[in-house]
This record gives sequence, structure tokens and C-alpha cells, in this order.
Amino acid sequence: MQGFVIQVKDFWPRYWGGVVLFDRSMEFYKALGGGNLLKDKFISGFLFNPRAISNYRRAKAMGVDQNFRGEGETKGGLFIVGKGKSGIAYQFIERNFGDWAPLAEVFEICRRLQNPQESQLGSITLKQQQD
Repeated sequence: MQGFVIQVKDFWPRYWGGVVLFDRSMEFYKALGGGNLLKDKFISGFLFNPRAISNYRRAKAMGVDQNFRGEGETKGGLFIVGKGKSGIAYQFIERNFGDWAPLAEVFEICRRLQNPQESQLGSITLKQQQD
């Protein structure tokens, strides 16, 4: 547990200013993998994966620090959850180590969630233009 606290302190608040929840049973990770953890070995999933190496170099060039703590085999992703019982508005699954959700998509989904009437109006306008 102490290692987890250190990792949270390394991550928060530099990269995330919100609440950090500890998913001890890794249910969110399992949900991303359709009920299973998405895992890959360090050698095959990172060292022999050109995309993962490229992701690492991109993060390094941007000044993102890696601490190489933890088990290093579990992949993650991103859920954006709507208000109330509206459910998951967006899901991104890390296929290669270091994959990031496309920021334009994330911002667009967040904008739509913040202004639901505007996004409904936009889809109505788009549908009318297609007819």
C-alpha cells in the first residue's frame, strides 16, 4: 500500500488535480478489457514493440517523467462517465504501452457533456443537412 501512496504523490497533482480513487480490485481495468486485465510482458509489449517505443520517446520529449514502479504489465485506458445514470460517454483502451486518448476526442466529449442541449442541436442540424 505504501508504494501505491508514493505513486499517487508522483502523479497527483502534477498530471491530475481531481480526486484519485484506489481501485483495489482493478474493476475499471477489467472493464476496459471486457472483464479481463489487459496485460503484456515488458519485453514483447515494450522492447519489441515499435509503437510503444515511439510512445515512450514522445512522452520523454514532452517532459513526462516515468518512475518504472509497479508491476509494469497492466495496460489502462480512459472512461469519461456522464452525469447520473447516463453511463459511459467515452472509452479509450490502451492497446500499446503509452497510448494516449486523442485529446480532440476527449475535449469534444467533455464539451458535449457540459452542454448537452448544444450537442443535441448540433446533431439535429447535421441530420437535416444530410437529408
